[in-house]
This record gives sequence, structure tokens and C-alpha cells, in this order.
Amino acid sequence: MIKIGHKTKSKYWGVFEVTKVAKLTEPVVCHSDEKGEALFNPTLVKIQWEKPPSKDLHEFWFPYWITIDGKERYGQFAPMIGENALLELLKDAMKQEFFSNKFLDQLSEAIAFYNK
Repeated sequence: MIKIGHKTKSKYWGVFEVTKVAKLTEPVVCHSDEKGEALFNPTLVKIQWEKPPSKDLHEFWFPYWITIDGKERYGQFAPMIGENALLELLKDAMKQEFFSNKFLDQLSEAIAFYNK
């Protein structure tokens, strides 16, 4: 599992450090007709680039781990996250102050507008 302080190099964008990690309290139990039960463990990670690749900073990353046949592996493809798991990650991220007040205000306005 990823830890705060971990530094790594992205293939095209350079070096970044993990500054915060939002996690689920329990992995999501999934079922595959082919493999049986699997555990899906997505995370939401805040990172800090040594040299930001854009003005938007690309500060957030969604790495995940999956346990199949009793073996935990790092996910290599874009994760598909259900609403409940995504909401839990966002709540944990907000509790850890991942986001600026400006972002949270804009998110709140968007939610109020679309939640009719």
C-alpha cells in the first residue's frame, strides 16, 4: 500500500511525493464468475510534484490494489470506483484537508445546482 512520504518518478512528468492518502475502511468485495471473490482497494492520493507538469498541478492520483486468488497486486489500469467507495474516499480526503476552500465551495455550488 502507498505511504505518505513515498517518492517516485512518473514516466513522462517527473518526480512526485505522496503527501496524503485517503483510504477505505475496508476493501470492496467483488465477485467474478471467472475468479470468484476479489477485494478491490482504491485510494485517493494527494501528491506534490518537484516540477508541476501544468498550471492545474495534477495533485491527485487514484492508485488501487486488488486481491485475487489470495495475491494482492497493484492495479495497472484506470480504476472503476463505485459511488459508495468514491464518496468514502472523498469524505476521508476532505477530513484530511486535501482540497482548497475554493474547490470545496465550487463543488458545493455544483452539487446544489445539479441536485434538484
